[in-house]
Amino acid sequence: MAGQPLERELDPTPLVAALADKTKAGKLSWQPTADDNTFIVSVGGETTFKLALEGVEGEDRWGQPEYTNAPVLHLLDSKGRKIWEISSSEVKGGLWPLYKLARRIGNKMDDKMAALMEVVEKL
Repeated sequence: MAGQPLERELDPTPLVAALADKTKAGKLSWQPTADDNTFIVSVGGETTFKLALEGVEGEDRWGQPEYTNAPVLHLLDSKGRKIWEISSSEVKGGLWPLYKLARRIGNKMDDKMAALMEVVEKL
């Protein structure tokens, strides 16, 4: 993104799309954390992405405050400091597709589903 005018906000959409593509290709191995709704992956040894469901304030259809959970992507440096926070609303298509991939990989759902299918088929 070098050379992008500073008057404009950085667009995280290409980064999120690349993370999703690399995840689908098996090049990123998301890991679970102590929090059931948070997954992390390190890239390049210097950077970690943390993808978590967090409470987000919005408005309901009557304009009243409403709190929901939505994915938030954090970019952390080598010391664990947050250097960028990306909310789902900042990304074209949102962060839900990436979150679902990270959760699937982090929780090893493909392996668990295959094992479960074996058990069910033996019934």
